[in-house]
Amino acid sequence: MSEKRLTLLFHPVRREIYRMICEKPGTYFLEIASELATPPGTLSWHLRTLQKAGLIGSFKYGGKLIYFPKVLRDKETEKAFFNLRSETAKKIFRYILDHPGCHQREIAKNLGVHHDTVRWHVGKMVETNLIDMKKEGRRVHYFLGEMGKKLLEGSLNVITDAFVLFLMDRLTERAQNPEIIGKSSDRVAVKLDCPDLQEDCTLIIQLKKWEFGNDKKETHEKVEGT
Repeated sequence: MSEKRLTLLFHPVRREIYRMICEKPGTYFLEIASELATPPGTLSWHLRTLQKAGLIGSFKYGGKLIYFPKVLRDKETEKAFFNLRSETAKKIFRYILDHPGCHQREIAKNLGVHHDTVRWHVGKMVETNLIDMKKEGRRVHYFLGEMGKKLLEGSLNVITDAFVLFLMDRLTERAQNPEIIGKSSDRVAVKLDCPDLQEDCTLIIQLKKWEFGNDKKETHEKVEGT
């Protein structure tokens, strides 16, 4: 098959890279290379192709080069998800969610986490508006922030009509002849006309959910994420 016919999402590796970036918020370069077993040089080439086509963007954060799917999410949303990828961060966020107005010493004591660790994670969450803080005297209290509220509403990582239209436009421009064969709030399936292959190519993006809640009771809140 000629390279021309492998442009953009006709290429199976590139299709997997794009799918992973869409499905896993906060995905960074070495993570993609490791999970897909793709050599760094080859991965860089595929990522440049996706960026030139306008499908993805990138930025440096937390010492890592993070990639995000344009229109589906933005940089600030990626940062928020990235800051919640560790289990410790999730526990701290969950505690603040279940105990609005809590303070650093309380969080550290009840979770059995060093106060410096709590301070570091909380600082990142405040930076990305996952939580807000209010100072009363010498003590700082923490509450759910605007980004945190959107996270709980499930509005940060959903398949929107705007994203589907954007994706279809980009693929049409590249003569991929896309056809939507399935769509919901967390899933989209697009068939691509691949004349040089025996079967048509299919791009399926399936977003996953994160769950947060009180550890002592059943989880009721569901949020979009990885």
